[in-house]
Amino acid sequence: MKCRDVMGEGRIKMEKAGMARIKKLREHMLTTPQICVERGYLMTESYKETEGAPEVIRRAKAVEKILQKLPVFIAEGELIVGRGSSKQRAGILTPELNANWYLEEMDAFSTRDWDRFAPLTEADKAKIKEFVPYWKGKALRDKWGARVPESAQKLNNLIQLGGAFCGNNQYYGHNGVDHERVLIKGLSGIKKEVDEALETLNLADLADLDKYYFLTAVAITLEATMKFAKRYAELAAHLAEQEADIQRKAELKKIAATCNWVPANPARSFYEALQAMWFSYIVLMIESPGTGSGFLRADQYLYPFYKKDIEAGRLTREEAFELIALFYIKTNGLVIPYPTPVARIFAGFTLGANFVLGGLTKDGKDAVNELSYLFLEVEKEVGLNSEDLIIRVHKKTPEVFLMKACEVAKHLRGKLKFVSDETIILQQLQDGKPFEYALDYAITGCNSPTVPGRSLDIPGGMTNLPLMLELALNNGVSRVIGEQLGPQTGDPRKFKCYDEVWNAFRQQVEALIPVCLLFKNVDKQLFAEYAQSPFQSALYHGCIGKGRDVINGGTAPYISHAISLSGLPNVGDSLAAIKKVVFEDKKITMEKLVDALDKNFEGEEALLALLKEAPKFGNNDDYVDAIVNAAIILGSKEAAKVKGFAGAISNVAAGTITANIPMGGVVGALPDGRKAGEPLAEGGISPYQGRNVSGPTATLMSVAKLDHIKMTNGSVLNMRFNPDALKDQVKMRKFATLLRTYLEAGGFFVQFNIVSTGMLKEAQKYPDKHRDLLVRVSTYSAYFVELSADLQNDIIARMEFQEI
Repeated sequence: MKCRDVMGEGRIKMEKAGMARIKKLREHMLTTPQICVERGYLMTESYKETEGAPEVIRRAKAVEKILQKLPVFIAEGELIVGRGSSKQRAGILTPELNANWYLEEMDAFSTRDWDRFAPLTEADKAKIKEFVPYWKGKALRDKWGARVPESAQKLNNLIQLGGAFCGNNQYYGHNGVDHERVLIKGLSGIKKEVDEALETLNLADLADLDKYYFLTAVAITLEATMKFAKRYAELAAHLAEQEADIQRKAELKKIAATCNWVPANPARSFYEALQAMWFSYIVLMIESPGTGSGFLRADQYLYPFYKKDIEAGRLTREEAFELIALFYIKTNGLVIPYPTPVARIFAGFTLGANFVLGGLTKDGKDAVNELSYLFLEVEKEVGLNSEDLIIRVHKKTPEVFLMKACEVAKHLRGKLKFVSDETIILQQLQDGKPFEYALDYAITGCNSPTVPGRSLDIPGGMTNLPLMLELALNNGVSRVIGEQLGPQTGDPRKFKCYDEVWNAFRQQVEALIPVCLLFKNVDKQLFAEYAQSPFQSALYHGCIGKGRDVINGGTAPYISHAISLSGLPNVGDSLAAIKKVVFEDKKITMEKLVDALDKNFEGEEALLALLKEAPKFGNNDDYVDAIVNAAIILGSKEAAKVKGFAGAISNVAAGTITANIPMGGVVGALPDGRKAGEPLAEGGISPYQGRNVSGPTATLMSVAKLDHIKMTNGSVLNMRFNPDALKDQVKMRKFATLLRTYLEAGGFFVQFNIVSTGMLKEAQKYPDKHRDLLVRVSTYSAYFVELSADLQNDIIARMEFQEI
């Protein structure tokens, strides 16, 4: 079927697309999230009942119990049904990962500065008090603390934040499951594969016995999911009997019939495909709540269902619009509650349900189709924070599609992400993926490339490179806490040349990156031992055949575990300042510099001015850009030396989420002119806030020239434009051209905030008037008024470009 420009045919009328229904259900997601205690309570009750059973069976039984007992509810007007909690928008609890903090913070959930929830009821507090004590010593975070050597533990939350997912109170997420597998085979078809695999086992072989328990657990979760859908079928049928409105009665009957058929059986229509995907998704979230587990290349695997229904006259484009909108809205119903220190790293209430549009087909042709356009048009109307659209761009991407994506991004004040096919395909090949897999890549979570259903590529904690530089400039001692954190690399006052500074930094990186990977490897090892994900594993190719969980090598050899290199621009700017001001221009000595750092530049205004005048990353200056690149290569090289759990390769990304604020709190003054305690560079590879003064083209060229093949888990570039910079068609075309040039010149990823400083400050002052003002926080969107004042100010501090 020839690709049509759906949006170019004229905007679909609100009335025809059921916009009243969409608007009403959308409004439900603009409320403060509640806490749902049901998952945590039912998980605990199940674990009490299964003491002594194999761990993977306990996991499956817990999922089964939750799916049996979790209240089911169909909201007025819903067409896509199913909830992962007992609330409309809620955070679900994971005491098996990290439990004690619930008791410590449950009274402060509604008043804390970061990620506030609605107040808990007294009944919910009583339930939490009832189930939390069971997990003392059993929760994964407790086990992680017992397993990581004490000498390394003192570095946790200093050299790295968020490195252990169990400590973050979430599963590793970022799952690129194969949703098409559910649509084509149905869960009953997948269960048949499990049954056939069980028949081949010799239980006298202990290796096969392990496979037996794993496969049995998979079968339990598949059956439980099919029964969960039947509960919704029964509820819909019951509601239909009571419904007086003829149209709604018919809708409820259709919901009942749909839930009776999918996800157990192969989907027969576009509607059934969406409902089957949704059931799979919420069970993934119930089993292993974590961010970044989205729907990936939905415009590709849903297109045959859409095309068939359109051509048969069973579906109109207006009906498809409405269904996609309702699906987008549903993705906003779950959030992850974090302890306050972790909320400062992952602030903003998002699950990151990614939809990756466009790109290339598996045979290398342009993949844009009519559904790609429709997904864009729907997002223009919905525009909530959790559904996250990512646009794959390549040399064959139609100009009309790229322009439409840019127009939607402008309408939503940024929101969309843009990534380069050429760069990411090379990254996938670098990590050992076959070419046909690389062509089919998608992005999970913030910025992690993966191959849906074929590989597990998990990002990592934020690794504090500026702190490592500080240690190099203080003989391994932290200026903030006054302790020896890194190796003694010499008195920096006696360094005679730039190479000696670099060598001291290199030694700190060589010593400390393995510790960061230790945190991650122990974390993954514990998930494999105590918190496997049998349902999730069933949606990957290879896990059933191997009889191994996805976290335990089920997708081998296609596994990677990354760490994020944070603060790279600070490192580059600092080293460039030392190289230029101290050793080339000889305007100050190393002794003078170190003394000024010790004093946090107090009384050193002239010296501070010299440092600020040195070259800064983001201005297309090879002098400093090359140093940033050298730091990337160093970090990547050191990570690659460490073997990951279950045969994973260790790779790197450049990202910070919102950790640039707390990470900055443990870093003293730096030679780039940043003072102690101030935030580090945001994003990952974004120039330090306000320093990229040479314009957007220079910013993009600084980033494009970096060696992105050394950062195979991705990188993050944020840019902010005043809306007037894109106010007419001429400027929009210039914007699209700039974007395409960057992505074809070697860039990896870019996203935008298209909002003025004035608007952001007004939203700070009058939050109730700007309840749905979305901003790009890091690699996800959040409601500006739900963010802490510190994070709001950090976003405001980013360079605002007035022109393209």
